[in-house]
Amino acid sequence: MDFKTLEEKIKELNSINPNANNVSWERYMSIYHLIYDALLEMESKGVIAISPKDKSLSYLKELLINDGPEFSYTFVFWKRFRFWKKYKIGVCVRGLPICKPLTDD
Repeated sequence: MDFKTLEEKIKELNSINPNANNVSWERYMSIYHLIYDALLEMESKGVIAISPKDKSLSYLKELLINDGPEFSYTFVFWKRFRFWKKYKIGVCVRGLPICKPLTDD
């Protein structure tokens, strides 16, 4: 996945209210995991940069699988050499996955 498509998927994820009655939780999670898998690949190829104070991206998957619904952890990433446009991916308290822009264009 290229970075433009990734940004489109992030917008799609953020247009969904996962708490709405008519929303498919499976669809929300499917988009989140698509974004996550794309980020893993981009991280391995050096396409994205992750804030040096954060753990690696694989740590987030461990939290989703092992630590239950109360854990909260997020980290910041950006396309390499585009540090002015940052995004945040993570798991909020009660286990809600997030991926959203931190800055505007």
